[in-house]
Order: sequence, then structure tokens, then C-alpha cells
Amino acid sequence: MKIAYLILATLAGLVGAVFGSWLGWQTAGPTTDTAAARQVAAVAFPGVEAGEPTRNGDRHGFPPAVDGDWTLLVGGDGYVAGTVRVPLPFGPASTADGRLVSEAVDRLTAAGWDAERFRARGDYDAFTATRDGVAVRLAARDATSSVLDVGRTQPLWVWPLAVTGFLVALITTLLALRQLDAHTRGRARVRAVIGSLLGASAVLILPALGMGGLAASHAAISGGDPWAPPWLGFTMVGLRPMAWLAGLLTVTATLVAAAPPTRTPATGCERGAAYPSQGTP
Repeated sequence: MKIAYLILATLAGLVGAVFGSWLGWQTAGPTTDTAAARQVAAVAFPGVEAGEPTRNGDRHGFPPAVDGDWTLLVGGDGYVAGTVRVPLPFGPASTADGRLVSEAVDRLTAAGWDAERFRARGDYDAFTATRDGVAVRLAARDATSSVLDVGRTQPLWVWPLAVTGFLVALITTLLALRQLDAHTRGRARVRAVIGSLLGASAVLILPALGMGGLAASHAAISGGDPWAPPWLGFTMVGLRPMAWLAGLLTVTATLVAAAPPTRTPATGCERGAAYPSQGTP
């Protein structure tokens, strides 16, 4: 039982860490304007005719990429962080030798950017760069076109709030489970119901946590995505309603645990045993 409680508390801590990292990202400044994004593209790729920049929002939030009547409940695919996207008329097919990307990295470095070239998934050359709170990423759209995403760098508050969220959720859940254990002692049927509800909730929340963890860890290792959100799984079709259902089951388990124990009415024999008749001396 203690191991099960520790697993549940750890999952709650991970949810708290996700929420804490989201709070940290809300301290980021507004998205770079389109003119500044176009200027970055001009520095990296002079002489290249870039397309019209598009804004992908000002914040890094839970809403899916395409908002609609049902996306709040069911999620949406294609999450995009709050950035400005500049289309470029070349792709991996025209940059196979890596020369164009290397020269762009050199130009950005000369302009004061901290630029780094890397091998992206799909086996093509790309780069990221940061300067003065602004992050840039080159990514392929298809074989013949690319995009330059320009946004804010990760705020300093992200990691402290993520760690704080993990610890607060972990400790709070452990204390709550300890209280639940004491409150339901001797109530085997209630314990079975609560255990089933919390177990199902843990299974339902795992895919969303796993998807976000994979996205964030891959970005940290490869350095290829400055805006990879740990909450990615909570925005996706299918995983978002599973997370909603996990929360509903957790609330239901809490209500079941908080309900006062029902007392079975005593039978006549039990009442007689509890209050024996007083015989006359």
C-alpha cells in the first residue's frame, strides 16, 4: 500500500511540475514582432526572399493549436508555441552539404548571437540561436522549404516553479493519502472503491505526462527546440480528454473518502446485548 501511495504521489508531483513550468513560461515577454523576426532572417540569410511572417500567439499555454468549440475538451494536434514564423524558400534537398546552414550560423555569431548547429530529426542540418531574451530555430517544413521560428527564450522562473510545483504536489498528496488511510481504516469496501478510482486515474494521466516528458527531454538533449512544452500531451487529441477524466476520477475518489461512514442500524439482539436488562434483586 505504501508503494502504491508513493507512486500516486510521484505522479501528482509530475503534474505539479508541469503546471509549475507552465506558470514559469507565463513570465516570458510578448512574442517578437514580425518586423524583428524578418530582420533576424535577413541577418542569417541575406539575399534570400523570405515569405510573410505569421504570429502563433503571444503565450505558451495549454490551448491546442487550432481553437474550436470542442478543442477545450478533446484537444488538438499541431501545438505551436508563441512565436513568429518566417517561411524560407529552401529545404533539406537544397542544403544537403550543410553550407547554407553553416554560413547562417557564422553570420548570427558575428552579429552577437549564441548560435549552435545541430542535426535535426529527419537527418538534416538546422540551428538554434539566442540573444537578449530572443530564441531562433531553423526547421524544415518539407524537402524544399523551411521556417525560421523566432520567440522568447525560456524564462528564469521555469525551473524554480517546476521544482516547487513538484514538491508541493508530492508532499500534499502524501499527506492527503495518509489522512485517507486513517479515515478509511476498517472500511474495506470504501478502500477498494477509492483504490480503483485512483488507480484508473494514474493510468489515464500517464500518456499525457509521458508525451510531455519525451518532448522536453529530447529538446534538452538535442537543443533543437527552445519551446518544447512539458504540457504537450495535455494539448493533444485523445490525451487531453484522458487527462480530464483522470482529474474527474481523482475528485470522485476524494468525495468518496470524505463521505462519513454509514452506520448499520443495530438489531434487537444487538441492542439487548448493548443494554442488558436490570433484574430485580
